[in-house]
Amino acid sequence: MPIFLTRSLRAAILGAALCAATAAQAAPPPAPATDVAAAAQPGWAAGEYRWTVDDRNGEPPYTLRLYVQPLPSGDYALTGSLLLDDAELGAYGSARVRDGKLVLDLTASGGVLQAPIDEGKRRLYPKGRAPERVDSAGFATMRALLDPQTLDGVVQRYQTNVMTGHHVQGPMYANSAIRRLP
Repeated sequence: MPIFLTRSLRAAILGAALCAATAAQAAPPPAPATDVAAAAQPGWAAGEYRWTVDDRNGEPPYTLRLYVQPLPSGDYALTGSLLLDDAELGAYGSARVRDGKLVLDLTASGGVLQAPIDEGKRRLYPKGRAPERVDSAGFATMRALLDPQTLDGVVQRYQTNVMTGHHVQGPMYANSAIRRLP
């Protein structure tokens, strides 16, 4: 190989090595995910938690039951149920710590078959035409902001329900108090 090619080849290899070394020094080492997760977590352990959700409208509060699973990212996976007076809806979502609050985003959905009709549903039918039992399916989306220490706070909820005969209950919005049960 001619000597001028050898020098050019050596110079190219040396230049590439110097560029790679400079780039490696400029990039900060990545922080391990566990350090980031530990800093963000309020110490919410895996397990089942229960809350009352009170719309403060004189009706009995609902019960929210969730199983919490911490994730390596510092977020949490949530699954469980929202227990209403006449139905149990499946609930799932995620949670994370933001600005000192534990933020839960949830979706709940489900329905009932041949449930006794309550007064709120009866009002949706023409007078004297409401069935004694109804089928219904509905959903709710919720965002809760909780104190990471007490797990109490507020929850916003949007929901709708469709019943026998295509009668729609909602959509409705509620801004409710949420309190952890022992």
